[in-house]
Amino acid sequence: MPNYTYHSTSVLKNKLGLIDGDQLDKVEGRLVRVRCSEIDEGNGPKGNFDVAHLKAIHHYLFQDIYEWAGHTRDEPFSLTDGTVASEPVMRKGESRNFLAGSAIPDALEQIAARLRGEDYLRGLDRNAFATQAAAIMATLNSVHPFREGNGRTQRIFMSELAVHAGHSLDFSVISQERMIRASIAAHEHDDTGVMRRLFNDASDPARFAALSEAIAFLEKERFPWNDRYIATAEPGHEVKAMLAGVSRDNVMVRTETDILIGHTSDLPMPHPRHGEWFMLKPESKASSDQGKKHTAEQSATPESEREAPSEERSARFKRMMEEADQRIAKENKGDHELKNGGRRR
Repeated sequence: MPNYTYHSTSVLKNKLGLIDGDQLDKVEGRLVRVRCSEIDEGNGPKGNFDVAHLKAIHHYLFQDIYEWAGHTRDEPFSLTDGTVASEPVMRKGESRNFLAGSAIPDALEQIAARLRGEDYLRGLDRNAFATQAAAIMATLNSVHPFREGNGRTQRIFMSELAVHAGHSLDFSVISQERMIRASIAAHEHDDTGVMRRLFNDASDPARFAALSEAIAFLEKERFPWNDRYIATAEPGHEVKAMLAGVSRDNVMVRTETDILIGHTSDLPMPHPRHGEWFMLKPESKASSDQGKKHTAEQSATPESEREAPSEERSARFKRMMEEADQRIAKENKGDHELKNGGRRR
């Protein structure tokens, strides 16, 4: 990796001189969160949703950490240690290469021209906005213009674009795992559907409210939701699911790979028991009452268990989720053995 990193390491050269990757991640995260808060308060860079605006956001977010903040990876950058950093070829793991460095300037200009030509997505209803914005996000991700910090820069850029277009867009209910999957689907398989669903959840008030309450509950239970794919159930998309919790309006279920939040009206009658597999047939939005707010505890807790002591309820929920993980892992292992000619016992 040409001179972006310290010799024989994967640690990015930084203004603080940190050479431990974990320590750098923690400090970087803390400093960027401060800059994000400043942007939320209206103190960040202003622009016209063009290349200069995107670079200005990146610079503002990472100015405390990297000398090259605000510069794309195709631009040779002279560091204070006398080396020149540039990374025209870039990919993550065994994935498809991101756009070649020489093509980055034109690609970013094309995105800016597209936004100008579409009046910065103004005048669209929410669904149309989510679809168009998801496509822009997917394209930006495949360009991957910066050596580090692409996702955070893109989310700020798209959130500000949403406000300009008359919509809300809040990524706080989008887990890291979900963002990774959406980015991979778009970049590796040219499938923007996962990204579109993500933008629907982040822009629809009802879906956002349902996810917010579920996530608040999971955080209270110290469940690592950010490492899981958590989304609202997609209307018209039937899935095999395991019941995790029910409130007056919302239901939390586990599928073989995801955590989904649906509406109680989508449950079959009689209602399945907790830990029981059933077919969920979403026909409505995640929440039928956009203005109604429940407490985080109610959001994923069945009525019959709300009177139980909180510690007992918490332990029961964690045990059920862990057992679901184990059961799913066991079933997936059995399926893998069958596919490879093994015998499932």
